[in-house]
Amino acid sequence: MKRRNKACVFFVILFAVWLLAGNPDQVRGDAANYITRSGDKLMDGSSEYRFIGTNAPFLGRAWADPAEIEDEIRAASRSGIDAIRLYPFEVKMAGDLPGTYRHVMGPGMFNENAFRLLDRILQLANAYNVRLIIPFVDSYTYVGGTADWAAFRGKSADAFWSDPVIRQDFKDFIGFVVNRVNTYTNVAYKDDKAIMAWQLGNELRSTDGWSSEMAAYIKSLDANHLVGDGGYVRAQGIRVNAVNDPNIDFIDPHIYLYHNYPDPIAKLNEWRAATRGKKPLVLGEFGDFPPAVNEQLLSAVQSNGTAGAMIWGSMSHHRLGGWHWPPVGDWSYLRYPGLPSGGWANEAPIFEQLRGYAYSIKGLTVPPWPAPPAPVLFPSDSVRALSWLGVSTAGAYDVERAASPAGPWSVIAAGVTDDVTAPDYYNFPVPAADDADAAAGTGYYYRIRAIGPDGAYSPYSNTIGPIMPSTAIVVDNGDAGYSESGTWGGSELPGSHAGGSRYSSAGGSTAKWMLGIDDPGYYRVYVRYPYHQTSSKSVAYTVYHNGATDAIPAVDQTTIAGEWRLIDTAYFAAGGDQYVRLTAGSIAGSGNASRADAVMLEPVGYGDFFQGGAVTAEWTALGGAWSVADDISKVLKQSAPGIAETRAAATYADVAVTAAVKAYGAGAAESSSGLIARASADFSSFYTLRINYSQNKVQLYRKVGGNWLKLGEADLPASPGTWYVLRLELRGSSLVGYVNGIRKIGVADASLTNGYVGLRTYDQTAVFDNFLAAAD
Repeated sequence: MKRRNKACVFFVILFAVWLLAGNPDQVRGDAANYITRSGDKLMDGSSEYRFIGTNAPFLGRAWADPAEIEDEIRAASRSGIDAIRLYPFEVKMAGDLPGTYRHVMGPGMFNENAFRLLDRILQLANAYNVRLIIPFVDSYTYVGGTADWAAFRGKSADAFWSDPVIRQDFKDFIGFVVNRVNTYTNVAYKDDKAIMAWQLGNELRSTDGWSSEMAAYIKSLDANHLVGDGGYVRAQGIRVNAVNDPNIDFIDPHIYLYHNYPDPIAKLNEWRAATRGKKPLVLGEFGDFPPAVNEQLLSAVQSNGTAGAMIWGSMSHHRLGGWHWPPVGDWSYLRYPGLPSGGWANEAPIFEQLRGYAYSIKGLTVPPWPAPPAPVLFPSDSVRALSWLGVSTAGAYDVERAASPAGPWSVIAAGVTDDVTAPDYYNFPVPAADDADAAAGTGYYYRIRAIGPDGAYSPYSNTIGPIMPSTAIVVDNGDAGYSESGTWGGSELPGSHAGGSRYSSAGGSTAKWMLGIDDPGYYRVYVRYPYHQTSSKSVAYTVYHNGATDAIPAVDQTTIAGEWRLIDTAYFAAGGDQYVRLTAGSIAGSGNASRADAVMLEPVGYGDFFQGGAVTAEWTALGGAWSVADDISKVLKQSAPGIAETRAAATYADVAVTAAVKAYGAGAAESSSGLIARASADFSSFYTLRINYSQNKVQLYRKVGGNWLKLGEADLPASPGTWYVLRLELRGSSLVGYVNGIRKIGVADASLTNGYVGLRTYDQTAVFDNFLAAAD
């Protein structure tokens, strides 16, 4: 386990009550004023408005999760950072994989599900009194940009600036956004005070004519909000047109260490001199500087009258535990309030600087950190891979265990961090704690609480359990069942199982863990490796079981490091000729190290077989077109219209069924995808927990003798193209449904007591992964 770094109107009322009930934060309510401009200053009413903010590149994505959205906004607010710049709207690209959904799918074709997530962002920004800068388009093609707008009309990238049809397409999009009415607050975007400014785009190489035309068009639709230039000042200098245009309200250059300015402070002062008395200057992005240069830069911002500065960039917790956190070469994104694995990137010192200047630029004293809100502990079938949704500005967590939900409780791990990085597409709970000392044969309950940077405790999380520990098979790199080929060395990086691990920078080197299986059956297959920022991002694993080979081709070892990472579920026969093999990164001579540590197998009621590449006789389909396909790994895809159902081989009474699901389209009004449990062989009776994308609901239904009854439902702003983890727990008459580890539905129904588990779609193409059935 990782240890804490010691250095380190009616609807609005209802929503505020909900937030206050869910966490101890003080919700400050909607902003009183629009941010306006007076000369070269920004104004909040009659007072000058100055700020230290952050860029949040994952906050406005079309696949964002409401929990991640709140985490990012709440963390900024609790840190004194009251301004966030979103990444530009996503635009469909020709190379997008099937099932990829962007904000803009084509001219006049805008993804409603993605914009509902932006609705939620604005709702939460108002609740936490955080201002937003929203750019309309990117200069690059990371998420689609100007070239992709031109491609819709079959034109070259440069046509974006001049072609009248494309310009009108873009104006139509601007009009859609500015005039949109928020589905949560019923406030039009153009009337929402949480929006500090619209920005023409991100680092645009735009013509003066285009910039003036678009700025004037935005102002013609929305007289309330500021408009920022969005020009790439590093390449173009301070553009005279932007400074003089009455419809452009502020200038927003970017500066980084890699720009190679010999004196970034002098460059900032130069930019301020060019705008003084004319327009406010906002340092729209800065980053990758060491703390000493950051200090000088922030000091210059405060002293020379720059309106604000926004660091690149901050990340939220991952919806399934751990964090979004992609390092970039020799620097990194930042996680509030800074975690041990980010020590090499000066995470904690940089956040302390940002927090200090966020208050001092307003003439305020930095207050103590507030106590964290309560975290959410996810349901689990394993004591070896406990997982939770972390909370904003928590530095660590205490994990407690009891044999009864009433206690007595004991701390089994103090000061544990959730310092685990997960890929944005990851679709299984991310482990953060391993209770290796739990005794087999005893059911345990767990709860956690968060610890703030100043030592204040959160309220306790929910309680999960009982979890019955299983007898796991663990083979470490020093055990007799471990062998190597190629070139390997020893490592004692933190997070290594039993204190040590192995590494190789020679592509093609292998490590093998032989597995002695006494009891045949289905097992979860976990691997473990320690964290290092230079570890390989392309490590192949092979799982050989019961005469079959499952290939897991490209594991990124900078993610889910230092914990047990699930890579497969498979059926193992009895005997010792089965194994897991690692093949070091395929880029020979790259210098990136592949890391071999330990392998663990835990028994489970049923596994999915998908990694084997084919649907086996273990699955029985009644309708639909089911096949194994490639996504983030091998997945089960259903692509036929109408009713499609398939069931696994075994029957269960009390069981927890889990699977990740991703839809390739919203479909018609009742299109849905989800789990089934306690199903009859002919599917005339079952329970189903499903996502209805067009209704933005998760729903629990009962079907008995062909007759349907809705047992419960909950709101879920679900986006096609996004993975969701569904879990349905059935214990006697108790039925509980979860989405991404969060309890959504709980009902009692005794109509069905036993049956098959499986999957179901209706009028929807969808893919499924990590199907697991764990019997109680």
